[in-house]
Parts: sequence; structure tokens; C-alpha cells
Amino acid sequence: MMASLSIYFFWSGIIASSLASLSYLLYTTSGSLLFQRFKAFFTNTQSPLPLVHKVGIGRLSTIFGLITTFLLAGAVASRAAAVKHAPISDLYEYTVAFAFMISLIYLVFETTTHQRRIGSFVFPIVVSLLAIATAFPSDVIPLIPALQNGPLLTLHVSVMIASYSVLTVAFSAACIYLIQGGDKGQRFKSLTSAENAGDFAHKAILIGFPLLALGISLGAWWANSAWGRYWGWDPKETSALIVLLSLAAYFHAKAGDTSLAGAPIVRRFVPSRWRRGKRPDPVWWIVVSFALLLFSYFGVNLWISGLHSYAGV
Repeated sequence: MMASLSIYFFWSGIIASSLASLSYLLYTTSGSLLFQRFKAFFTNTQSPLPLVHKVGIGRLSTIFGLITTFLLAGAVASRAAAVKHAPISDLYEYTVAFAFMISLIYLVFETTTHQRRIGSFVFPIVVSLLAIATAFPSDVIPLIPALQNGPLLTLHVSVMIASYSVLTVAFSAACIYLIQGGDKGQRFKSLTSAENAGDFAHKAILIGFPLLALGISLGAWWANSAWGRYWGWDPKETSALIVLLSLAAYFHAKAGDTSLAGAPIVRRFVPSRWRRGKRPDPVWWIVVSFALLLFSYFGVNLWISGLHSYAGV
């Protein structure tokens, strides 16, 4: 009964998140010059139209985002009732919980920063995750022994999901920042300015970095309980650590005023003509971190065997 209800919520969440994606995209493009000219053509308006975003469409997009969040919360809660534990033990459950957490965290950021247009990048990721989740088995199966530590399982995996979700929101803002040309660029008037997007991404990283570090620490605690050691360089452990180090590189690059290629050791191996080049924008490290996150999330679970290979696929 509860498992079937969870599936109902899941598919309803796919529909709602798709509508949210379309609404956020429409809201973002409603402030574009092309949209204004298109409207003027069909309404026979001769005077120039101001480049403003439609408030009604923006509110509708947020409403669809809230509906998505509530439906996915229902999917997670009913799944938990069906399996009798936190529904984060296989890739289907984890991916649904991941999509739910992204939508929830984004809406919190939208409320506090008032940067609604970033949702046009966030919710397509939510839809994509839910679509991917349909490829994973949704059957209820017993937990393997290593996962039968309820409190540690819930703490470790929940914090990892939260950290990955915050980093996904940061990645969405970073994409807008780079599309706008970086720094104080404004290539597209309809999109959030690069300055606002960069500030949004940085704030998200300030939250996501310590969350990820906490999640890895809780994982080490769990590993000691389940396998008798805190760290064993398992592929999943290693990939999560690499994501954390890439975020540390972002902070290092953002704080510095010279390229890493100018360091004494690097100068021996990097040609001088390359070291004189323009330093890459630190925000690119957020993009790299997200790519590494996806590899840690999907690649390690699906293609690399290890102690964390219990994805159920």
C-alpha cells in the first residue's frame, strides 16, 4: 500500500517538476528583448516595452516548485513507511531523496536571496534525476548487514544528500555566472547578473563544503562500526574526498591573486608562456566539483566495485 503510494507521489513529482522547469524558464525569458518584441507584435503595441519579468509567472513557478517539493516529500515519507527505515539504501531511493532535497534547498535559497531565475537551471536537474530514477529498480528489498545501523545510516547518507544538493544549487548559479561572462558580466539581460549569480554560488559553497566534510566524517564513523576501520581508500570514500578537495581548491583560487602555475614547484614543469596566461576564473572549480560529484554518485556506484557497491542495480 505505502510502496504504491510512494510511486504515485514519485510520478506526480515528475509532472510537477516538469511544470516547474517550464514555468521558471518562461519567467526567465519573459524579461528578454525577444519575448517583449514577440508580445508587442501580437498585441500591436508600438511603444518600447520595458525589460521586466512577469511577477505572475514568477509566483506560478515558485508554486510549482513548492508542489514538487511536497510531492517528493510524500514519495520519500511513504517509501520510508513501506521499507521501515530511512529510504536511502539504494540508488532509486537515494536519487528520489536527492531530487527532493535539491528542490527544498533551492526554495530556501530563493526565499532568502530573491534570485528566482536560478530556478530555470535547478529544476531541469531535478527532472533529470527523477527521469534517471525510473531506470533503477524500485522493489522493496531487505537491507544488507552493513546498512542495518539505522542511526548512522540515516545521519551519514542524509548529510551527504544535503551537501550534494547544496553543491548542485551552487553549480546552477555557477553556470549562470559563466554564461554571463564572469565577474561583472551581463551578456543576457534576462538572466541573473554574473555578480548576483557568483554571490549565490559562493554562499551555497560556504554551506555545502562543511556539510560534505561532516558527511565524510560520519561515513568514517559508520565504516568503523560496519567494517572495523575508519578509512580504507574504498572508491566511494576516495571520490567523495576528491570532491571535497576540489571545493577546497575553489576557496584557494578565490582567495589568491595569482595562478597556481606560479608556485615554485609548478614553475619547473609549466612553460612560462602558459604561466603568463590569464588565470582561470575560480568559479570553474565549482563546475569541476559538480562533475566529480556526478562521477562519485553514479560512476562509482554503477561501474566501480567496492564496499559501497550495494546500489541494487
